Amino acid sequence: MRKIDKVSLYWKQQEPTLQSMYKKPNAEYLEKHEKAELLSYLPDLQGKKILDLGAGIGRFTRYFSSLAEHLTTVDMAPQFVARNRQDHADCSNITFLCSDALSLQMEDHSLDFIFLNWLLMYLEDHEVEVLLDRIHRWLRPEGELFFRESCDVMRSKNTKNGYFAHYRSLSEYDAFVKEKFTLLKEGHLRTYVHCFADPLQCYWHCRKNPKI
Repeated sequence: MRKIDKVSLYWKQQEPTLQSMYKKPNAEYLEKHEKAELLSYLPDLQGKKILDLGAGIGRFTRYFSSLAEHLTTVDMAPQFVARNRQDHADCSNITFLCSDALSLQMEDHSLDFIFLNWLLMYLEDHEVEVLLDRIHRWLRPEGELFFRESCDVMRSKNTKNGYFAHYRSLSEYDAFVKEKFTLLKEGHLRTYVHCFADPLQCYWHCRKNPKI
C-alpha cells in the first residue's frame, strides 16, 4: 500500500471539522488569524481559474470562489468534500472533486493559480517531483503556485493511528521548486511564531517557468 493510501485511510476516519484540520485546541483562533495571514500573501486572483488541491472542509473556498472565474476544490476524504459542498452550495462557479493528489487529472495549461496547504508532506520525495511536474503542465504560461508546509524535520514521520507525514526542511522544498518554477517569495507564518514560538510553518509563492 502506498503511504498516500494510508494517509487517505487516516483522513477518511476524521470528522469534517476545524478541530480535525488543525489538531489543536484553539482551532477557531488559528482559523481566523492564520487564514488572514495566508490570504495576505496571495497574488491578485480576480477572474482566474483556480485549483485548491487538498482543500479539506473548504476553509479557503469562499474566498477563492468570490474572485475566481472558476474554482476546482479537491480532497481525498469524501466527508470533507461533502462538508465543503454543503457550506458553499450558493456558489455556482465551483467544481468539487474527491481524489488524492496523485490520482487527479487536469487539462494541461488550464489553470492560472494552484494552492496547496499542508499537502506535500504526505508524499514521498519522488511523488512530490511527480506532482510538481504535473502542476507545471496544468498551469498556463505565467501561472502561479502557492504552497504551505510544516518544516519541523525533527518530528516523527510515522506516528500513531496510521498518520504519516514527511517533514522536510525549507531548503529541501527550495530544491524541489527550482527546477520548474521561479521563486517569487518564501517565508514563515507569523501566526505560528506568535502562538507557538514555531518558525517552521513556511510558505512558497512561485511562478511557472514557461521555458521548461
